[in-house]
Amino acid sequence: MRTDLFAPSASLWAATASARAAGMALQAPLQVDVAVIGGGFTGLSAALHLAQAGVQVALFEAFEIGHRASGRNGGQVVPGFKPLPSALIQRFGAPAARRMMDFGYGCADALFDLVERHQIDCQPTRNGWLQGAYSPASSDYLARRSREINAHGGSTRYLDADAVRAATGSDYWPSGLLEQSAGAVQPLAYARGLARVAADLGATLYEHSPVQTIRSAPGGFQLQVNGHAVRARQVIVATDAYTGQLLPQVAQSYVNVASAQIATDPLPAALQHRLLPLRAGVSETRKITYYCRLDPEGRFVIGGRGRHSDQLDARTRAQLRQAACERFPQLSELPFPHGWACRVGMTIDDLPHLHQLDDGLWTAYGYCGRGVAMGTALGRVLSDAVRGTPASAREFPVTPIRRLPLYPVRQFSALAALQWYRLRDALGYPG
Repeated sequence: MRTDLFAPSASLWAATASARAAGMALQAPLQVDVAVIGGGFTGLSAALHLAQAGVQVALFEAFEIGHRASGRNGGQVVPGFKPLPSALIQRFGAPAARRMMDFGYGCADALFDLVERHQIDCQPTRNGWLQGAYSPASSDYLARRSREINAHGGSTRYLDADAVRAATGSDYWPSGLLEQSAGAVQPLAYARGLARVAADLGATLYEHSPVQTIRSAPGGFQLQVNGHAVRARQVIVATDAYTGQLLPQVAQSYVNVASAQIATDPLPAALQHRLLPLRAGVSETRKITYYCRLDPEGRFVIGGRGRHSDQLDARTRAQLRQAACERFPQLSELPFPHGWACRVGMTIDDLPHLHQLDDGLWTAYGYCGRGVAMGTALGRVLSDAVRGTPASAREFPVTPIRRLPLYPVRQFSALAALQWYRLRDALGYPG
């Protein structure tokens, strides 16, 4: 076996994003209208939209902008939600579900409009995103999913076996659903671009400035940051899987899982034309899914579940490479020199959550694999919420926060759930 197939390397996105000047750390007490915690897509979008509205806003990031999941994900820009429209209508009622679907099916359009309007250099592509079936039951599910989404404002196309083969260059998937408004970005470059725009609009961004505590104070809240007091009338917490003890009630309401990716160097031109010729990314109807795409330079990127860590381990790297070669045998002799990992928040209901934790304290998280577009869009919703937009006019519903049952053993429960999902996948049940 070639020894370079599993050589360790940094994130592809860190290796290819344009350099950015180091940000400043908070070094003195501060008072602002709104404090945003977290320098990922949600926090950056919230800060950008608040600054655009003339609000005095400061953002605090524990490391560097995009250091965690927002700079280490697969870069797919996928609209909509995992649950079917009929499930949203049943749970939220028709009027609220209608607003959610308008919001969800339009979030990819909104992201690419933002990129174009502010000239964010993040290699945007709009070739669609394909969800591949892996069983007859999955094919039936995707056909029904396409019909429902299109009937409620989405833009999808159901692909039979021949069409999937033509779109992917692979015989692995018997059918698929193409999200036609979807695409991809270089995620770290996109996060850095959002930071640049937010700063240009007047937001103040502090890096290497972790928030240790949040407590109520007269007129709002007091945060402890780098040993300094920050006073804010309102606070947005946008830390997703990295919330930890900052807000235990949030951290205890979702499952924290690892996501990992590996990538090749640019493929030979002839191989690029055979693999994913449509240049649409691919995910699957499995609960324990893999996803892959070619970046604009022709690197093959594949991702999936990792271990509970921010580091890519050898076993996960090998599993990802095996999955790549099962879907595209042409890759079997090629090295995957890039590999990286992060943590993401996964909710039990497969929907992102928007919560008002206190008067003036807001959070959103749990994007379930759709965080590039959805995190950006919910950042805008959070900015509207703190500026007083009434519930009836909000694009996404606020729901009560609920602690997961048996939280102290939730990671054991999460592992058990992953094994159950793997069994379901093996038996051919749709996602």
